[in-house]
Amino acid sequence: MEQQHTFYAIFVLGVIFLAILLVRLFVNRRWCPPMLMFMLIGIVVGQVVNGNMATSHLSMRAILSVLGEAGLIMLLFKVGINADLKGLRTQLPNASWIWLWNVVVSGALGFLAAFWILSLDVVTSLFIAIAFTATSVGVTVSLWSDAGKLSTPQGTLLLDVAELDDLSTICLVAMLVALLPLYYSGTAIQPLDVVLNLGYIVLLLTAFAVVAWFFSLHIEPRLTRVIARNAVSHELVVFMVAVGFIVAALAEVSGLSLAVGAFIAGLAFSRDPSAMHEQPVLNGLYDFLTPFFFISLGMLFEISSLDGLIWPAAVLVLFAILGKILGVMLPAWPRLGFGAALLLGVSMVPRMEIAMVVMQKGLEAGVSQSVFSAMILACFMTVLFTMLGLPVLLRRIPLAK
Repeated sequence: MEQQHTFYAIFVLGVIFLAILLVRLFVNRRWCPPMLMFMLIGIVVGQVVNGNMATSHLSMRAILSVLGEAGLIMLLFKVGINADLKGLRTQLPNASWIWLWNVVVSGALGFLAAFWILSLDVVTSLFIAIAFTATSVGVTVSLWSDAGKLSTPQGTLLLDVAELDDLSTICLVAMLVALLPLYYSGTAIQPLDVVLNLGYIVLLLTAFAVVAWFFSLHIEPRLTRVIARNAVSHELVVFMVAVGFIVAALAEVSGLSLAVGAFIAGLAFSRDPSAMHEQPVLNGLYDFLTPFFFISLGMLFEISSLDGLIWPAAVLVLFAILGKILGVMLPAWPRLGFGAALLLGVSMVPRMEIAMVVMQKGLEAGVSQSVFSAMILACFMTVLFTMLGLPVLLRRIPLAK
């Protein structure tokens, strides 16, 4: 019987690998990001294994759950390692004002849509608000690059604001998760308790950041040299991934999250040229593991209640689009002009990777699967809106060289 379960798990994994390969080979990234197709694969897999209590199906769900967590770690590790902190510091005066308005307006409209219009509870509304502050810039970058405008000052500004979005969203969700025990305690929340909990999470984030900084400056270069001298193939990648997984696990245990730990671990390697040389191998691991994160999310989609998701998804996507366009245009218009500000605002509309990370934490904190499914639909529609509208704006709006 055990051999049959093993055969079943290996066979299903083989089929999933084949589906991932077909998506990567034949899906046009410009018009349909592969992550959307991976979530569709997850929906199909979910219909097969979810709700079935057979031992083979339970073991399959456990395997895909572990692979999904590994995919999440690789996703945030790559975000961290690709972060250009030195370049971001030089652009901070230009990008920070737009980023601040963007986070406040998009988050406020997300909370308004969830709490006041959809009548969702406070915790769910806060998770949605934080997810609304994120930006999936992958689709946008490819469209700007195809138009030959990514190297313009506006294109650079777009990347800087999006990078700040990722940083702030990760920090905000960590703080929200830290405050949830107070909310669920059933007692009146005292301001001092809020301050102490927030102080703890800020100290924890600071401690992880300081340790990562010290490791990056004084330990990692020496270990890298030792590994490089004795390396046969790509042992440095094994070292980097091992550090990423260990730090992510420690962050999860300490009260932060896998995502925060993986991101900080990536930052620790972001300044090392040797790590940059291993990017092709890291990209291979990224391409191998991250689809399972989106597949695991797709498995949670409630396809049986699709009819009931249309209204909440429509409200969420409307406010998601308005939040980014208004949040970016208001501060950018006086500096860049109306056309460039509109172009920047539409470019910031897509939500996907980081927003889904936030909503996954929301699921763990009690957000319902129906709300999670509505957010998946809303994220899909924000990507579609950008893919259809942004090329038109890029053709019609001239930008300074």
